[in-house]
Amino acid sequence: MIQTSMQPARPEQGARQAWLGLERVRLYSAAFLVLFVLLLATWAWHSKGFTDSNVTRPGVDFSVFWSASYLALSEGPVHAYDIAKHLEVMREYGAQGVGSETVLPWLYPPTFLLMVLPLALLPLAFSYVLFVFGSGYAYLCTVSCLLNAGAPARSGWWVPVVSAPAVLLAAILGQNSLLTAALAGSAVGQLGKRPVLAGVLVGLLAIKPQLALLLPVAMAAGRHWRALMSAAATAALFFATSVAVCGWETIPAFLQSLAWARENLIEGTIQGWYGMPSVLSAAQLAGLRPTAAYAAQALCGLGAVLAVAYVWSHTIETPLRAAVLAAATLLAAPYVRHYELTWMGIAVAGLIADGLRHGLSSKERLLFVAVWLLPLFEHANPQLQMPQIGPLLSALLVIDVMWRVMSRPAVPTAPATVRD
Repeated sequence: MIQTSMQPARPEQGARQAWLGLERVRLYSAAFLVLFVLLLATWAWHSKGFTDSNVTRPGVDFSVFWSASYLALSEGPVHAYDIAKHLEVMREYGAQGVGSETVLPWLYPPTFLLMVLPLALLPLAFSYVLFVFGSGYAYLCTVSCLLNAGAPARSGWWVPVVSAPAVLLAAILGQNSLLTAALAGSAVGQLGKRPVLAGVLVGLLAIKPQLALLLPVAMAAGRHWRALMSAAATAALFFATSVAVCGWETIPAFLQSLAWARENLIEGTIQGWYGMPSVLSAAQLAGLRPTAAYAAQALCGLGAVLAVAYVWSHTIETPLRAAVLAAATLLAAPYVRHYELTWMGIAVAGLIADGLRHGLSSKERLLFVAVWLLPLFEHANPQLQMPQIGPLLSALLVIDVMWRVMSRPAVPTAPATVRD
Protein backbone atom coordinates (compact mmCIF):
# COMPACT_ATOMS: atom_id res chain seq x y z
CA MET A 1 0.00 0.00 0.00
CA ILE A 2 1.02 3.64 0.35
CA GLN A 3 4.27 4.21 2.17
CA THR A 4 3.86 6.65 5.03
CA SER A 5 7.39 6.89 6.36
CA MET A 6 8.47 10.41 7.20
CA GLN A 7 12.09 9.73 6.28
CA PRO A 8 13.64 11.84 3.50
CA ALA A 9 12.83 10.43 0.10
CA ARG A 10 15.26 9.19 -2.48
CA PRO A 11 13.08 9.56 -5.57
CA GLU A 12 15.63 8.51 -8.16
CA GLN A 13 16.32 5.23 -6.37
CA GLY A 14 12.59 4.57 -6.01
CA ALA A 15 12.00 5.47 -9.63
CA ARG A 16 14.58 2.93 -10.84
CA GLN A 17 13.00 0.16 -8.77
CA ALA A 18 9.44 0.89 -9.86
CA TRP A 19 7.86 -0.59 -12.97
CA LEU A 20 7.11 2.96 -14.12
CA GLY A 21 9.93 5.23 -13.01
CA LEU A 22 10.85 8.76 -13.97
CA GLU A 23 13.05 7.75 -16.92
CA ARG A 24 10.33 5.63 -18.50
CA VAL A 25 7.74 8.36 -17.95
CA ARG A 26 9.99 10.83 -19.76
CA LEU A 27 10.63 8.40 -22.61
CA TYR A 28 6.98 7.45 -23.16
CA SER A 29 5.83 11.06 -22.83
CA ALA A 30 8.46 12.28 -25.30
CA ALA A 31 7.40 9.59 -27.79
CA PHE A 32 3.77 10.65 -27.44
CA LEU A 33 4.75 14.31 -27.92
CA VAL A 34 6.66 13.46 -31.10
CA LEU A 35 3.64 11.55 -32.40
CA PHE A 36 1.42 14.56 -31.63
CA VAL A 37 3.78 16.93 -33.47
CA LEU A 38 3.72 14.62 -36.50
CA LEU A 39 -0.08 14.55 -36.45
CA LEU A 40 -0.14 18.34 -36.12
CA ALA A 41 2.25 18.68 -39.07
CA THR A 42 0.04 16.36 -41.15
CA TRP A 43 -2.98 18.44 -40.20
CA ALA A 44 -1.14 21.63 -41.22
CA TRP A 45 -0.12 20.11 -44.55
CA HIS A 46 -3.64 18.87 -45.26
CA SER A 47 -5.13 22.30 -44.46
CA LYS A 48 -2.45 24.21 -46.40
CA GLY A 49 -0.89 25.70 -43.31
CA PHE A 50 -4.25 25.96 -41.52
CA THR A 51 -5.53 28.36 -44.19
CA ASP A 52 -8.05 26.07 -45.89
CA SER A 53 -11.48 27.13 -44.65
CA ASN A 54 -12.93 23.78 -45.66
CA VAL A 55 -10.88 22.05 -42.93
CA THR A 56 -11.34 22.56 -39.20
CA ARG A 57 -8.33 24.37 -37.74
CA PRO A 58 -6.84 24.69 -34.23
CA GLY A 59 -8.64 27.06 -31.89
CA VAL A 60 -12.25 26.00 -32.45
CA ASP A 61 -13.31 26.73 -28.86
CA PHE A 62 -11.17 29.85 -28.73
CA SER A 63 -13.18 31.08 -31.70
CA VAL A 64 -16.13 31.26 -29.32
CA PHE A 65 -14.19 33.63 -27.04
CA TRP A 66 -12.92 35.72 -29.95
CA SER A 67 -16.34 35.93 -31.59
CA ALA A 68 -17.92 37.07 -28.32
CA SER A 69 -15.27 39.77 -28.09
CA TYR A 70 -15.89 40.77 -31.71
CA LEU A 71 -19.64 41.18 -31.14
CA ALA A 72 -19.14 42.96 -27.83
CA LEU A 73 -16.77 45.48 -29.36
CA SER A 74 -18.72 46.02 -32.58
CA GLU A 75 -22.37 45.80 -31.52
CA GLY A 76 -22.43 45.73 -27.72
CA PRO A 77 -21.65 43.09 -25.07
CA VAL A 78 -25.18 41.71 -24.78
CA HIS A 79 -25.08 40.67 -28.46
CA ALA A 80 -22.43 38.07 -27.59
CA TYR A 81 -25.30 36.02 -26.15
CA ASP A 82 -27.28 36.22 -29.40
CA ILE A 83 -26.80 32.71 -30.77
CA ALA A 84 -27.68 33.63 -34.36
CA LYS A 85 -25.29 36.59 -34.49
CA HIS A 86 -22.59 34.62 -32.72
CA LEU A 87 -22.82 31.79 -35.23
CA GLU A 88 -22.56 34.28 -38.10
CA VAL A 89 -19.28 35.61 -36.72
CA MET A 90 -18.07 32.06 -36.10
CA ARG A 91 -18.81 31.07 -39.70
CA GLU A 92 -17.05 34.18 -41.01
CA TYR A 93 -13.93 34.16 -38.84
CA GLY A 94 -13.95 31.00 -36.72
CA ALA A 95 -11.81 27.88 -36.96
CA GLN A 96 -14.60 25.47 -37.86
CA GLY A 97 -14.63 24.07 -41.36
CA VAL A 98 -17.18 25.34 -43.86
CA GLY A 99 -20.40 23.38 -43.54
CA SER A 100 -19.86 22.39 -39.91
CA GLU A 101 -23.18 21.88 -38.11
CA THR A 102 -21.75 22.09 -34.60
CA VAL A 103 -23.38 24.86 -32.57
CA LEU A 104 -20.95 26.59 -30.20
CA PRO A 105 -22.71 29.55 -28.55
CA TRP A 106 -21.35 31.90 -25.89
CA LEU A 107 -22.40 30.41 -22.53
CA TYR A 108 -20.16 32.24 -20.07
CA PRO A 109 -20.99 34.83 -17.38
CA PRO A 110 -20.32 38.54 -17.83
CA THR A 111 -17.13 38.16 -15.77
CA PHE A 112 -15.49 36.06 -18.48
CA LEU A 113 -16.91 38.33 -21.17
CA LEU A 114 -15.08 41.19 -19.49
CA MET A 115 -11.86 39.16 -19.47
CA VAL A 116 -12.04 38.21 -23.17
CA LEU A 117 -13.19 41.65 -24.29
CA PRO A 118 -9.77 42.68 -25.76
CA LEU A 119 -9.25 39.45 -27.75
CA ALA A 120 -10.76 40.69 -31.01
CA LEU A 121 -8.42 43.67 -31.05
CA LEU A 122 -5.97 41.21 -32.61
CA PRO A 123 -6.58 38.81 -35.52
CA LEU A 124 -7.95 35.47 -34.42
CA ALA A 125 -4.74 33.48 -35.07
CA PHE A 126 -2.47 35.85 -33.12
CA SER A 127 -4.96 36.18 -30.28
CA TYR A 128 -5.28 32.39 -30.07
CA VAL A 129 -1.51 31.82 -29.90
CA LEU A 130 -1.05 34.46 -27.18
CA PHE A 131 -3.93 33.04 -25.14
CA VAL A 132 -2.67 29.46 -25.33
CA PHE A 133 0.94 30.29 -24.53
CA GLY A 134 -0.03 32.62 -21.69
CA SER A 135 -2.39 30.17 -20.00
CA GLY A 136 -0.07 27.24 -20.72
CA TYR A 137 2.85 29.05 -19.08
CA ALA A 138 0.72 29.77 -16.02
CA TYR A 139 -0.24 26.08 -15.83
CA LEU A 140 3.37 24.91 -16.09
CA CYS A 141 4.43 27.34 -13.35
CA THR A 142 1.67 26.01 -11.11
CA VAL A 143 2.68 22.38 -11.63
CA SER A 144 6.32 23.32 -11.11
CA CYS A 145 5.53 24.88 -7.74
CA LEU A 146 3.56 21.81 -6.67
CA LEU A 147 6.37 19.47 -7.65
CA ASN A 148 9.01 21.74 -6.08
CA ALA A 149 11.12 21.27 -9.21
CA GLY A 150 14.39 22.97 -8.37
CA ALA A 151 15.97 22.51 -11.79
CA PRO A 152 13.16 21.92 -14.31
CA ALA A 153 15.43 22.19 -17.35
CA ARG A 154 17.56 19.26 -16.11
CA SER A 155 14.97 17.14 -14.38
CA GLY A 156 12.66 16.96 -17.40
CA TRP A 157 9.53 17.09 -15.23
CA TRP A 158 7.86 19.23 -17.89
CA VAL A 159 7.88 16.52 -20.58
CA PRO A 160 4.94 14.46 -19.21
CA VAL A 161 3.11 17.70 -18.36
CA VAL A 162 3.45 19.31 -21.80
CA SER A 163 2.66 16.03 -23.55
CA ALA A 164 -0.34 15.24 -21.33
CA PRO A 165 -3.41 14.72 -23.56
CA ALA A 166 -5.45 17.08 -21.37
CA VAL A 167 -2.93 19.86 -21.95
CA LEU A 168 -2.63 19.20 -25.68
CA LEU A 169 -6.41 19.05 -26.17
CA ALA A 170 -6.93 22.26 -24.19
CA ALA A 171 -4.24 23.97 -26.26
CA ILE A 172 -5.55 22.74 -29.62
CA LEU A 173 -9.10 23.75 -28.77
CA GLY A 174 -8.00 27.03 -27.19
CA GLN A 175 -10.02 26.35 -24.05
CA ASN A 176 -9.67 28.16 -20.72
CA SER A 177 -9.10 25.04 -18.62
CA LEU A 178 -5.34 25.61 -18.42
CA LEU A 179 -6.09 29.05 -16.97
CA THR A 180 -8.73 27.90 -14.48
CA ALA A 181 -6.56 25.02 -13.23
CA ALA A 182 -3.61 27.40 -12.86
CA LEU A 183 -5.72 29.88 -10.88
CA ALA A 184 -6.92 27.20 -8.46
CA GLY A 185 -3.53 25.53 -8.03
CA SER A 186 -1.70 28.84 -7.61
CA ALA A 187 -4.26 30.01 -5.07
CA VAL A 188 -3.61 26.93 -2.93
CA GLY A 189 0.13 27.49 -3.21
CA GLN A 190 -0.12 31.13 -2.11
CA LEU A 191 -2.41 30.61 0.89
CA GLY A 192 0.35 30.22 3.45
CA LYS A 193 2.49 33.06 2.12
CA ARG A 194 0.23 35.64 0.50
CA PRO A 195 -3.37 35.00 1.62
CA VAL A 196 -4.74 38.17 0.05
CA LEU A 197 -3.23 37.27 -3.34
CA ALA A 198 -4.58 33.74 -2.96
CA GLY A 199 -8.04 35.19 -2.41
CA VAL A 200 -7.70 37.35 -5.51
CA LEU A 201 -6.84 34.27 -7.59
CA VAL A 202 -9.87 32.46 -6.18
CA GLY A 203 -12.08 35.45 -6.95
CA LEU A 204 -10.92 35.45 -10.57
CA LEU A 205 -12.41 31.96 -10.93
CA ALA A 206 -15.73 33.78 -11.21
CA ILE A 207 -15.08 33.37 -14.94
CA LYS A 208 -16.25 29.77 -14.43
CA PRO A 209 -18.12 29.71 -11.08
CA GLN A 210 -18.94 25.98 -11.10
CA LEU A 211 -15.23 25.23 -10.71
CA ALA A 212 -14.85 27.49 -7.67
CA LEU A 213 -17.62 26.05 -5.48
CA LEU A 214 -15.32 23.98 -3.24
CA LEU A 215 -12.71 26.68 -2.65
CA PRO A 216 -14.73 28.50 0.06
CA VAL A 217 -15.19 25.12 1.78
CA ALA A 218 -11.45 24.51 1.61
CA MET A 219 -10.49 27.94 2.93
CA ALA A 220 -13.00 27.73 5.77
CA ALA A 221 -11.84 24.22 6.74
CA GLY A 222 -8.22 25.42 6.70
CA ARG A 223 -9.16 28.58 8.63
CA HIS A 224 -7.81 30.90 5.93
CA TRP A 225 -10.16 33.72 6.80
CA ARG A 226 -8.19 36.57 5.21
CA ALA A 227 -8.01 34.67 1.94
CA LEU A 228 -11.73 33.90 2.11
CA MET A 229 -12.60 37.57 2.62
CA SER A 230 -10.22 38.56 -0.18
CA ALA A 231 -11.86 36.01 -2.50
CA ALA A 232 -15.35 37.28 -1.69
CA ALA A 233 -14.31 40.91 -2.20
CA THR A 234 -12.55 40.10 -5.48
CA ALA A 235 -15.49 38.11 -6.86
CA ALA A 236 -17.93 40.88 -5.89
CA LEU A 237 -15.75 43.59 -7.43
CA PHE A 238 -15.15 41.47 -10.53
CA PHE A 239 -18.87 40.89 -10.99
CA ALA A 240 -19.78 44.54 -10.38
CA THR A 241 -17.14 45.73 -12.85
CA SER A 242 -18.30 43.27 -15.50
CA VAL A 243 -21.90 44.44 -15.15
CA ALA A 244 -20.81 48.10 -15.24
CA VAL A 245 -18.76 47.55 -18.41
CA CYS A 246 -20.90 44.97 -20.20
CA GLY A 247 -24.32 46.17 -19.03
CA TRP A 248 -26.92 44.65 -16.73
CA GLU A 249 -28.65 43.11 -19.78
CA THR A 250 -25.92 40.49 -19.88
CA ILE A 251 -27.24 38.94 -16.64
CA PRO A 252 -30.64 37.75 -17.98
CA ALA A 253 -28.90 36.89 -21.27
CA PHE A 254 -26.45 34.70 -19.37
CA LEU A 255 -29.29 33.01 -17.46
CA GLN A 256 -30.99 32.23 -20.75
CA SER A 257 -27.75 30.73 -22.03
CA LEU A 258 -27.63 28.51 -18.93
CA ALA A 259 -31.09 27.23 -19.74
CA TRP A 260 -29.92 26.47 -23.29
CA ALA A 261 -26.87 24.63 -21.95
CA ARG A 262 -28.96 22.56 -19.53
CA GLU A 263 -31.42 21.57 -22.26
CA ASN A 264 -28.92 20.92 -25.05
CA LEU A 265 -25.74 19.83 -23.25
CA ILE A 266 -26.28 18.66 -19.68
CA GLU A 267 -29.60 16.93 -20.36
CA GLY A 268 -29.16 16.82 -24.12
CA THR A 269 -28.53 13.90 -26.40
CA ILE A 270 -26.95 10.71 -25.15
CA GLN A 271 -24.09 11.23 -27.61
CA GLY A 272 -22.78 14.18 -25.59
CA TRP A 273 -22.72 12.31 -22.29
CA TYR A 274 -20.06 9.90 -23.55
CA GLY A 275 -17.50 12.72 -23.59
CA MET A 276 -18.49 14.36 -20.29
CA PRO A 277 -16.62 12.88 -17.29
CA SER A 278 -19.21 13.96 -14.71
CA VAL A 279 -21.31 11.94 -12.29
CA LEU A 280 -24.48 13.31 -13.88
CA SER A 281 -23.46 12.07 -17.34
CA ALA A 282 -22.36 8.70 -16.00
CA ALA A 283 -25.66 8.28 -14.14
CA GLN A 284 -27.70 9.16 -17.21
CA LEU A 285 -25.67 6.77 -19.34
CA ALA A 286 -26.34 4.08 -16.75
CA GLY A 287 -30.04 4.52 -17.39
CA LEU A 288 -31.08 6.65 -14.42
CA ARG A 289 -33.90 9.11 -14.90
CA PRO A 290 -32.98 12.81 -14.64
CA THR A 291 -34.24 13.13 -11.05
CA ALA A 292 -32.22 10.11 -9.90
CA ALA A 293 -29.19 11.26 -11.90
CA TYR A 294 -29.28 14.67 -10.24
CA ALA A 295 -29.65 12.95 -6.86
CA ALA A 296 -26.54 10.88 -7.58
CA GLN A 297 -24.68 14.04 -8.61
CA ALA A 298 -25.77 15.81 -5.40
CA LEU A 299 -24.70 12.84 -3.27
CA CYS A 300 -21.26 12.73 -4.86
CA GLY A 301 -21.03 16.50 -4.54
CA LEU A 302 -21.70 16.19 -0.82
CA GLY A 303 -19.00 13.53 -0.57
CA ALA A 304 -16.59 15.85 -2.39
CA VAL A 305 -17.38 18.66 0.07
CA LEU A 306 -16.75 16.39 3.06
CA ALA A 307 -13.49 15.09 1.57
CA VAL A 308 -12.15 18.60 0.98
CA ALA A 309 -13.21 19.72 4.46
CA TYR A 310 -11.53 16.71 6.07
CA VAL A 311 -8.23 16.98 4.21
CA TRP A 312 -7.93 20.75 4.62
CA SER A 313 -8.65 20.51 8.35
CA HIS A 314 -6.24 17.61 8.95
CA THR A 315 -3.14 18.52 6.95
CA ILE A 316 -1.22 21.64 6.04
CA GLU A 317 0.59 19.94 3.13
CA THR A 318 0.00 22.08 0.05
CA PRO A 319 0.35 19.22 -2.51
CA LEU A 320 -2.32 17.11 -0.80
CA ARG A 321 -4.63 20.09 -0.37
CA ALA A 322 -4.30 20.98 -4.05
CA ALA A 323 -4.80 17.34 -5.09
CA VAL A 324 -8.04 16.79 -3.18
CA LEU A 325 -9.43 20.17 -4.22
CA ALA A 326 -8.79 19.56 -7.94
CA ALA A 327 -10.11 16.00 -8.00
CA ALA A 328 -13.13 16.77 -5.81
CA THR A 329 -14.05 19.75 -7.99
CA LEU A 330 -14.35 17.47 -11.02
CA LEU A 331 -16.42 15.07 -8.94
CA ALA A 332 -18.78 17.80 -7.69
CA ALA A 333 -19.31 19.72 -10.96
CA PRO A 334 -22.35 18.49 -12.92
CA TYR A 335 -20.97 19.76 -16.23
CA VAL A 336 -17.39 18.74 -17.04
CA ARG A 337 -15.80 18.39 -20.47
CA HIS A 338 -12.70 16.42 -21.42
CA TYR A 339 -10.55 19.54 -21.75
CA GLU A 340 -11.17 20.35 -18.06
CA LEU A 341 -9.22 17.26 -17.08
CA THR A 342 -6.25 19.63 -16.79
CA TRP A 343 -7.53 19.83 -13.20
CA MET A 344 -6.68 16.15 -12.83
CA GLY A 345 -3.13 17.12 -13.76
CA ILE A 346 -3.06 19.37 -10.69
CA ALA A 347 -4.31 16.46 -8.57
CA VAL A 348 -1.69 14.07 -9.94
CA ALA A 349 1.09 16.65 -9.50
CA GLY A 350 0.11 17.07 -5.86
CA LEU A 351 0.05 13.33 -5.23
CA ILE A 352 3.39 12.80 -6.97
CA ALA A 353 4.95 15.62 -4.95
CA ASP A 354 3.77 13.93 -1.77
CA GLY A 355 4.81 10.54 -3.11
CA LEU A 356 8.37 11.71 -3.75
CA ARG A 357 8.64 12.27 0.00
CA HIS A 358 6.58 9.38 1.33
CA GLY A 359 6.54 6.80 -1.46
CA LEU A 360 4.25 5.77 -4.31
CA SER A 361 2.66 2.36 -4.68
CA SER A 362 2.37 0.47 -7.97
CA LYS A 363 -1.41 0.90 -7.85
CA GLU A 364 -1.00 4.65 -7.61
CA ARG A 365 1.31 4.70 -10.60
CA LEU A 366 -1.26 2.71 -12.57
CA LEU A 367 -3.95 5.20 -11.51
CA PHE A 368 -1.80 8.11 -12.71
CA VAL A 369 -1.34 6.44 -16.11
CA ALA A 370 -5.12 5.98 -16.40
CA VAL A 371 -5.68 9.63 -15.47
CA TRP A 372 -3.04 10.76 -17.99
CA LEU A 373 -4.77 8.81 -20.78
CA LEU A 374 -8.35 9.63 -19.73
CA PRO A 375 -8.76 12.68 -22.02
CA LEU A 376 -8.02 10.49 -25.05
CA PHE A 377 -10.71 8.08 -23.93
CA GLU A 378 -13.20 10.91 -23.36
CA HIS A 379 -12.39 12.42 -26.74
CA ALA A 380 -12.98 9.11 -28.52
CA ASN A 381 -15.85 7.82 -26.41
CA PRO A 382 -18.66 9.47 -28.39
CA GLN A 383 -17.65 7.01 -31.12
CA LEU A 384 -16.70 4.13 -28.80
CA GLN A 385 -19.83 4.57 -26.64
CA MET A 386 -18.33 2.85 -23.61
CA PRO A 387 -19.42 3.48 -19.99
CA GLN A 388 -18.31 6.80 -18.50
CA ILE A 389 -15.28 6.16 -16.25
CA GLY A 390 -14.19 9.75 -15.59
CA PRO A 391 -15.99 10.14 -12.23
CA LEU A 392 -14.52 6.84 -11.04
CA LEU A 393 -10.97 8.10 -11.59
CA SER A 394 -11.80 11.42 -9.90
CA ALA A 395 -13.15 9.48 -6.92
CA LEU A 396 -10.05 7.27 -6.77
CA LEU A 397 -7.83 10.36 -6.67
CA VAL A 398 -9.89 11.77 -3.80
CA ILE A 399 -9.71 8.44 -1.96
CA ASP A 400 -5.93 8.31 -2.49
CA VAL A 401 -5.50 11.71 -0.86
CA MET A 402 -7.84 10.76 1.99
CA TRP A 403 -5.89 7.56 2.61
CA ARG A 404 -2.59 9.42 2.75
CA VAL A 405 -3.94 11.90 5.27
CA MET A 406 -5.73 9.32 7.42
CA SER A 407 -2.74 6.96 7.57
CA ARG A 408 -0.46 9.56 9.14
CA PRO A 409 -0.26 10.86 12.69
CA ALA A 410 -2.41 13.89 13.45
CA VAL A 411 -0.73 17.15 12.50
CA PRO A 412 -0.32 19.62 15.37
CA THR A 413 -1.69 23.14 15.16
CA ALA A 414 -0.20 24.89 12.15
CA PRO A 415 2.23 27.77 12.69
CA ALA A 416 1.02 31.31 12.17
CA THR A 417 2.80 31.58 8.83
CA VAL A 418 0.63 28.85 7.37
CA ARG A 419 -2.82 29.87 8.53
CA ASP A 420 -4.29 33.33 8.68
